[in-house]
Amino acid sequence: MNLILLAIPMFILLILVELVVNHYRKAGVYRLNDAVASLSTGMISMTTGFATRLVSFLGYTTLWTVLPHGELTMTPLLWVVAFVLYDACYYWSHRAQHSINVLWGIHVVHHQSEEYNLTTALRQPFNSFIVGSVFYLPLLFMGFPPEVIATVGSLNLLYQYWVHTRLIGTLGWMELVFVTPMNHRVHHAINDPYIDRNYGGVFILWDRLFGTYQAELAEEPCAYGVRKALHSWNPFFANAQVHWQLLQDSWHAERWWDKVRLWFMPTGWRPADVNERYPLPRCLPQTQQKFNPSIPAALSAAVLTVHVLLVLVMMAFLLWVPVDNFTQALVHFIPLGAGLWLNGRILEGRRDAVMHSAVFWGLCALLPWWFDGWLLSPVVSSAAFVFAGFLILISARQRAVAASDVVSSGSNTETESR
Repeated sequence: MNLILLAIPMFILLILVELVVNHYRKAGVYRLNDAVASLSTGMISMTTGFATRLVSFLGYTTLWTVLPHGELTMTPLLWVVAFVLYDACYYWSHRAQHSINVLWGIHVVHHQSEEYNLTTALRQPFNSFIVGSVFYLPLLFMGFPPEVIATVGSLNLLYQYWVHTRLIGTLGWMELVFVTPMNHRVHHAINDPYIDRNYGGVFILWDRLFGTYQAELAEEPCAYGVRKALHSWNPFFANAQVHWQLLQDSWHAERWWDKVRLWFMPTGWRPADVNERYPLPRCLPQTQQKFNPSIPAALSAAVLTVHVLLVLVMMAFLLWVPVDNFTQALVHFIPLGAGLWLNGRILEGRRDAVMHSAVFWGLCALLPWWFDGWLLSPVVSSAAFVFAGFLILISARQRAVAASDVVSSGSNTETESR
């Protein structure tokens, strides 16, 4: 049973509740572009399993079949112990992902948002399978069955959802034992006192035990994001940002040893010669300028509309598309992945992004005639056709306004020259 899939309606409901509370309090914890970008990475993460099955050898279930292990009896106590020990392993996995360049390149996706709300919780990488089950091997050797680990792992992830909010303050005694919104806000902050703190998933006890705990300070408001800001709403580039930088640094490094060890050095480490020749800008709380391109309200509404449509496409994909059939899964994934990518380009204000999106959705409307196994027709097909037409109208209006501005600018120049 996929608990995460079953929880999606709850995720959406709680986001709507947070939006209402945010509006009522005028807290300003949401931006449409940032929220759409966070949700987009999560949607990509949930639907790319069909393409990553070839490396599933890292999976706990597969390792269970090939490695020697104990065999624990299924009892209620077993589930409780598994839940606690899973979180202990999660702590070390999470800490390693913050400590090693190549692993940070996977986990960084979850930290790129410059806001902090429930959509941030869903901002997940699609390449986390690379880390796989390595950090949970102690549980395997102890004899915890795969079905137990899969279930407590899902429960661990579900717990972490609610702590991604700025609308809940401190919670008294809970702060001593559990991960709460207060101490997880610290984990997402880029302020010096907060960097690399509070790694626990459910229990904050591990951080207190191993010296990585930090409470939120009244005199140090949290600033969110990463020190090397993403400045993009592209969900695919978000997953590639750090690894792409590591590739460039490896190419530019003069020493072969630096080219290799760069990947496994502490997070942020760069060869001295590369750092000198190709310095990187760093985002600090006191100088942070959030990435927030301005686009017309009608266009924002259009992006939000198509994003809701893509959420429905994702749900249909997860429920009905046979991911074992690679061709059919790919044909269904293309409208979803490309749609999210094009939405990001529109939100970035990219030139011709609206027209490119209109052409793309017009082509998607024809998919039922091109591919008999496409399960999402005719409703999604019709919606894609309507959306393509709407985008064409917006694009035409943008071009007309741009042309009018050029003419107006030319007239003003001629008047001034006189």
